[in-house]
Amino acid sequence: MNILSYNEFVEDQNYETIEELLQTVYTDEMLLEMANISQSTTGLDVIIWVQTNNTQSTGKHNLPRIKFQNNTATKIQINELIPISISDDPKILLKNNDLNKIKISQTQINGIKQWIMKNKEILIDYWEEKITTDELFQKLKK
Repeated sequence: MNILSYNEFVEDQNYETIEELLQTVYTDEMLLEMANISQSTTGLDVIIWVQTNNTQSTGKHNLPRIKFQNNTATKIQINELIPISISDDPKILLKNNDLNKIKISQTQINGIKQWIMKNKEILIDYWEEKITTDELFQKLKK
């Protein structure tokens, strides 16, 4: 077995900074803990990300939430996620309420909010781990 030192590992992975390495590790953990829902499943212009409130890497949240990809790309871009509450009146949950980070249109945001309200009970059940990911996908409405 070939055991690499930390520096050898970083060099072998072509990471230029420790921040880049940590972002990759964080991203890999997030991808394992979240399920993405494609545009063809939701009928939205963006990819939606869902998770339960039993998230190990980021800790538990007080408010049920999903995340939407902050662009209309069909390729997953984990660094482009924006949290939004699962509620009767969904709110974007950015630190300092920095809505200038939003790249998609207000019409697209309104579509996401309407989709959340339409699927609120199902999304809450998934958040609370009352249903599986398979059941979530079967029950979601466009």
